[in-house]
Amino acid sequence: MMTLSTVTCLLLLLAPQTPPASATPATAAAPAEPLEVRHVPAAQVLVGNNLVLRAEVAPAWRLGALVAHHRAAGETAFRETPFELSADGTYAAVIALSSEQRVPVEYYVTARDTDGVETVRFASADAPYPVLIEVPQYTLEREALMEVYGQRRSRVSAFAEYVDYGSHTLNGTRYRDNYYRLEADYLYRLFTQVGGVRIDSIRIGVGHLRAHTPPFDLFAREGEALPQLRPGLDYGFSEVDIGFNPFFGLGVRLSLGGNATGFSAGIGGKVRIGRPNGARVELEGEYTGGLGGAATIRLAWDTVRRFPMSAAAQVTNVPSGPTGVRLLYRVDYLFSDAFALGTQVGYQARASRGGGPTLGLVASYGW
Repeated sequence: MMTLSTVTCLLLLLAPQTPPASATPATAAAPAEPLEVRHVPAAQVLVGNNLVLRAEVAPAWRLGALVAHHRAAGETAFRETPFELSADGTYAAVIALSSEQRVPVEYYVTARDTDGVETVRFASADAPYPVLIEVPQYTLEREALMEVYGQRRSRVSAFAEYVDYGSHTLNGTRYRDNYYRLEADYLYRLFTQVGGVRIDSIRIGVGHLRAHTPPFDLFAREGEALPQLRPGLDYGFSEVDIGFNPFFGLGVRLSLGGNATGFSAGIGGKVRIGRPNGARVELEGEYTGGLGGAATIRLAWDTVRRFPMSAAAQVTNVPSGPTGVRLLYRVDYLFSDAFALGTQVGYQARASRGGGPTLGLVASYGW
């Protein structure tokens, strides 16, 4: 007879075996968070400034690289500038632009995530986004003027003139009335905007003047001869020309000199109506202690190629005499944009007492 324990063992052996519980299957990996790039393009950039592109990236840990691909309009190859993290948490790419660039900048943006997948995020290589170059009006005027002068900012010139008022008879004695003047100067063209006005140029120079003048203001007894006066001055001067718009400008001149009798100072001014390098009218006034003053109206034109010309009428008492009137004509010849020679001719007289000729020569070189 089988015992209870034997039966129990048989039942356990005959019972179906329950397979061991298998391990819980691993949870499937969650998909990576997508990389988002937000970029607002610039419409234009001021000439001479760099183009700064900015973008926001989320999440930042998913970014591998953010790159701006750019070129000047008309070029075929793109250059690459990477975005860098800024202090405010955004990304910025600085594209250096030449101050001479005028054509638009074209660009598109790509991003590479941490999985190494690169995608285009703004515009494309086939249709890049253009950014215009903003050029202010005063910059266009400056460039036009510099083009006229052949991009030459500096100029040196020398001027010499001989002025003859004829001769005058006082108390039976005949006196000469003439003088000569020598000047040399250096001019630098700025064409720079300062406080809403354009500083066109500055000029510094030196001069030398010697004269023979009748003793107009001296009196002597009948038959007594008066001494011939010989006024003169060695001086230096400086000028500034200011342009308020393309057709109107002012000039200011200061001078300081000396002779055997002491020091003397002078001041002068000029009003320009018209372009500084083309047809224009100039009104000038100047006074120098010990020499006298002059008022001039001048008309200049450049209708003949390579032969700029001017005509002037001047009322003056230089050097230290009665008021006289001078009529002047000047013509230059431009051998090149750098070198020019000119001549000045004219006639002058004092108070209808007769007169004489003027002859002047001028040379200039620019670079």
